[in-house]
Amino acid sequence: MQQQKHKKKKFQKHQRSGQQQAQSDFLYSGFLITCDKNREREAVKEGYQIIEQYVEQIYPQESQKHEKLLEQNTNTKGIVKMLYNFETKVKCVIFIRINSQEFPSIDVDELSRIILSDVYEKSQQVARYIYRMIPIQYVFRATLDEFKKHAEFLVNKHFQLDRPHPWFLIFKTRYTDKINKQQVLSILQGLIEPLHYQDWQEPEFVFFVEVNGAIMYINILPKYHEFREYSIRKGGQPVLDTDIPERKNNFVDKVVKKVRCQNEQEAKNVISIQDPNSDFQKKDFFEEQDVDLL
Repeated sequence: MQQQKHKKKKFQKHQRSGQQQAQSDFLYSGFLITCDKNREREAVKEGYQIIEQYVEQIYPQESQKHEKLLEQNTNTKGIVKMLYNFETKVKCVIFIRINSQEFPSIDVDELSRIILSDVYEKSQQVARYIYRMIPIQYVFRATLDEFKKHAEFLVNKHFQLDRPHPWFLIFKTRYTDKINKQQVLSILQGLIEPLHYQDWQEPEFVFFVEVNGAIMYINILPKYHEFREYSIRKGGQPVLDTDIPERKNNFVDKVVKKVRCQNEQEAKNVISIQDPNSDFQKKDFFEEQDVDLL
């Protein structure tokens, strides 16, 4: 009896390890969506409607195929869908994955580009509950080896050697401390050629990496600041220069002060304070008057 129990435990142990190994090989693509608090269900329905609407416009053949599958699902037990709600276990964050096996021609980057162009160029109101809608090319088990393998595909696709492409890393992590930003950045610096430099203020490409527990989401996003971090709830408002984040170590101080002089005609209403070590400040710039700095 004891030998049978040991054999049974041993069999269960190998069975569980095999299941974990099978689950670690999955690879998805879709949209990582953020929404308002306690509005996850409404955001999922709204995400389905937006994606299906633009798939019908861009990929009419895939839309017809989807309608046929919906008709077959009513008669059969096995349900095949185009979109699935992938549980992230994070509040206000959902992921809608696309069934790439049945619909291989759907490209999340192209869908996102057309949706954002309608929002910001045509000023169309697209979403009510969804705040950000980020296209994700690869979703996989959060390990550095898997990240390096899939990140290399993205780097070879976007970073060409014809000219330099400024880029920057956006890294977010939740419910885990096994992977940090420095590890991810060191891998990217080894994959990307030195010709392409990092620029936080005006990057051409943003390498987006988000880790939620044991799952990692990655993609390369163009026009990250122009599209307001891929928000689809801005109503097409133009991006101002003040909305783009500035460098922390910037010599030019943006503080503007009003100066009142005795003579109102010679008053200088606005003065931009420059670097004190530069040659801009001369003796003629400051007049010997009673000046009140506000």
